[in-house]
Amino acid sequence: MHESSAVPVESTAPRRATWFECFSDLVFAAAVGQITHRVGSHPDVGSVAAAAGLFVPLWWAWVLYAVHANRADRDTAAHRVLTSCGLAGIVGMAVFAGAVGQSRAVDAGFVIAYLGARAGVAALYGWDSRSNPTLRPVFRSFTTGSAASAVVWLGGLAFESPVLRYTAWAIAMAMELALPLVVNRRLARVEQETDHLRERFGLFTIVILGESVLGFTNGLATARTAGWAAVTAAAAFALTVGLWWSYFNGSGIRPGSHTELARTGKLLHVFTFGHLPMLLALASTGASMGMAVTGGGSHLNATAADCIVGGVIVYLVSVSLVRAAFTGLRESVVVIRLVTAVLAAALLPIATHVPVAGLLTVLAALVIGSVIVETPAQRRRLAQLG
Repeated sequence: MHESSAVPVESTAPRRATWFECFSDLVFAAAVGQITHRVGSHPDVGSVAAAAGLFVPLWWAWVLYAVHANRADRDTAAHRVLTSCGLAGIVGMAVFAGAVGQSRAVDAGFVIAYLGARAGVAALYGWDSRSNPTLRPVFRSFTTGSAASAVVWLGGLAFESPVLRYTAWAIAMAMELALPLVVNRRLARVEQETDHLRERFGLFTIVILGESVLGFTNGLATARTAGWAAVTAAAAFALTVGLWWSYFNGSGIRPGSHTELARTGKLLHVFTFGHLPMLLALASTGASMGMAVTGGGSHLNATAADCIVGGVIVYLVSVSLVRAAFTGLRESVVVIRLVTAVLAAALLPIATHVPVAGLLTVLAALVIGSVIVETPAQRRRLAQLG
């Protein structure tokens, strides 16, 4: 839970992600792959909605572990053991994610696995709060909020109607997401390791982009490197490179410039929650890459086209607004990205009527072009800050 915290790191050296944190991201990557596979195997509105709904609790679980590690985890044996127990819940989520909605038993498995993952975070808070008084209000808020939402999660399993069950899950998820905002004032003493937090979110963004790479490489392998598939895969690769470049170009304002993230407050919430639509959009785009490459060079269906084009649009808008919270809405990089999003939106009406290789090429050109155009503005800002 991103309201978590602990004592400041004693070393003056910048905090960096540990090898164990990178290993933890691999566990989450497995669950992300199972969720996005739902879209690739059944490209329709229902599968997209299900994948989006399952992505939210997975992303939130990652946030809980990442922010706890940001403030409390010193990579000790105790933290590794407790975190590993919680990660077993993420493994369970990966196992059940692909079949959620097929039976109440599978749905129960997914919920129990998720609650187990959250219990791992609670155990970490409890362990650290023994020696760190700063974490005690975090521990109390987290356990109270988790217990309340767990009742709703489990209560949803009592409904035979999937609609009622998933409505209960949505309410439980909303309760969890709202908790940091509700208890924000109680956590005023909590501070963040700013550069480490940004690095962790950047690493998870790479995990999500990895689904795009997996999608078009699997598609190319399935198509046996046919000429049309190679052209489409090359365009998909260019788009993925552009999205990676765009994210890290936009966040590279220099280490220490996001010092506003150091304390729980509005900007921390914008940064954290702003990544949800951003990463969900990237996951949606990646989920359709395989279909794009194996489609024989023909046109995408409406769902796949909306996932790819719409994903790029939502990503650009989200990353722009997160940046605008720190730099202002009129900052040149923000404006360039929002204009790029508008240009991408112009492709939506024709996305199903043009060859997929052409569509991906235009999207890649727009994203990479925006990065090239904004780079001088990035350098000017670096000079101002430095």
